[in-house]
Amino acid sequence: MNEDVGTTPIQSRLKSAQHGANGTRRMSLSERLLTRSRSIVGLVIAVLLVWLVFFITTDGIFLSDRNIINLMRQTSVTAMVALGMLVVIVQGEIDLSVGSFLALCVTVIAMVESSALMPPFMTIVVALALGAAVGLWNGVWVAKLGIPAFVATLGGLMAFRGLALALSGGRTLSGIRDEIRSIGDAFISGFSLWIFLALVLAVALAPLGRISRSDKKRQVLTTVAFAIAGVVLLTWATVSYRGLPVPVALAIVVAFALNWALNNTKWGRHAYAVGGNRSAARFAGIPIGFHVIIGFMLVGMLTAVASLIFVGRLGAAPPEAGLFLELNAIAAVVIGGASLYGGTGTVMGVLLGALLMQSLSNGLSLMNVPSAYQNIASGMVLILAVYLDVVSKRGGRPFVRL
Repeated sequence: MNEDVGTTPIQSRLKSAQHGANGTRRMSLSERLLTRSRSIVGLVIAVLLVWLVFFITTDGIFLSDRNIINLMRQTSVTAMVALGMLVVIVQGEIDLSVGSFLALCVTVIAMVESSALMPPFMTIVVALALGAAVGLWNGVWVAKLGIPAFVATLGGLMAFRGLALALSGGRTLSGIRDEIRSIGDAFISGFSLWIFLALVLAVALAPLGRISRSDKKRQVLTTVAFAIAGVVLLTWATVSYRGLPVPVALAIVVAFALNWALNNTKWGRHAYAVGGNRSAARFAGIPIGFHVIIGFMLVGMLTAVASLIFVGRLGAAPPEAGLFLELNAIAAVVIGGASLYGGTGTVMGVLLGALLMQSLSNGLSLMNVPSAYQNIASGMVLILAVYLDVVSKRGGRPFVRL
């Protein structure tokens, strides 16, 4: 008999209609739409739609070269933190303390700078060391002492913000030297700009050299096409304005390095394995605790870099620095296609997710929408992104829990 045991001929024909000739189930319309909405193509379409709306509502100001550069500079801080958050979330963990740590880090940077006891280079070293130490603190609580990441980093969220306020006395600290300010405020121009753009284009085209050995040629071509479009947009905006902001260049370099590490090293494969199936990873001999700690240290150090960008651009350290940054970073990662359950996520998706979140904030600001309503919009986008993630884990079928 061709029918399964315990099924009627009618049930068998219904099952056959749901499956292709090779026995795999055909995707429903909702499943196909969900898959595309969480793909790179879907993210690009979402960003373009948002840009089109704001282009119309702001009489073209949104897509001016000046605002595009400003948008990129704003995105660089969120993107830098989100890239580190990607590694943590890929491993099935989460870090809620990054916003408060940024406030603490910019406070320490301002204190070191205003004292002028060390050269500017040592300020950078202090910031990175503080990021590594905070990441190690969070990682040990989670990986070695068994505290859930949500609880451990929630404690950090409160403790780091409180420590920042205690150190600063609730005042905005200033006295940032020009060398540190250049990290967040300088531009790359002239011959150096063209060299950087040429290198970015070369890296964007690199996957084409391996396309003959890839089993996902269409995906590779799509990714390369979007990367080239991004380089063209970057070239137009930077050449027609003052040049390429240093924070944007830093974010691009970190993104390329992290993308290579996640896709071409044993560490990257193990990071996905830890989040994909922790029991299998442990059985395979992968040191889970070590990888979790490294993930938290990485997000801590990248948050320190974001702190240098923030304080460099602003020239001061306000006590409210980093407010809601953790939510924007998590939203960027989830909107970019990563799962809060772990095991999935891409660097390009994170960059597009960060760009989408910052585009909403930037466009609403240009429309003079109060910050309260901007927070409402960001919150709704985060909820929708997480809901799509939950639905995708249940086969793409929307559901309501009764």
